[in-house]
Amino acid sequence: MDDKKIYKQLQDWFPELNCKKVPKESQRRDFQNFKAWMVTEKNGRQARSYLMPLHPAQPLRHSLGHSAVLQDMRLDLEKAHLEMEQAAQPTLQNYEQHKAEIGKNYSVQEQVAEIVLSEICSLLRQCGCRMLLIYADQYYWIAVPEHAEKVNKFCKKFEKQFKADEVWIELFSLSDCLKST
Repeated sequence: MDDKKIYKQLQDWFPELNCKKVPKESQRRDFQNFKAWMVTEKNGRQARSYLMPLHPAQPLRHSLGHSAVLQDMRLDLEKAHLEMEQAAQPTLQNYEQHKAEIGKNYSVQEQVAEIVLSEICSLLRQCGCRMLLIYADQYYWIAVPEHAEKVNKFCKKFEKQFKADEVWIELFSLSDCLKST
């Protein structure tokens, strides 16, 4: 198997990654190396990443400002972050009011993570991008150009590549339940 393909596809989607060498064959299947490879710097000072983390236990503590794709879109990321916090507030307030009835097994943070990811997905869709969601030690997302065939091939190759690390990927879509709110 040519395990360079996902790296080459990412360089095709994001030319800024062309300045980085594809990791050596022995390192290509290590998800930690992949995460490091996805980070760049602009003008030697501003950290930019094409792989964005989102920890499910702290979904409102994300760093949209480091997303290379969102930086390039010149969006008001502080405003976007505030809108995500506002979208999550009703869920958090409802949980606090009804914690005793809901029970301790309910994960409000998972629901907030879903809201945050949906908000990010909406932002990306407005700019002609799709979101790939990676399940690893935490959630990670990648904004990719909207091209169904290439995205599906990328996902299949990605899962094969990082299967040993138990890392999965999917094309994120807005939840029907969240669309109605």
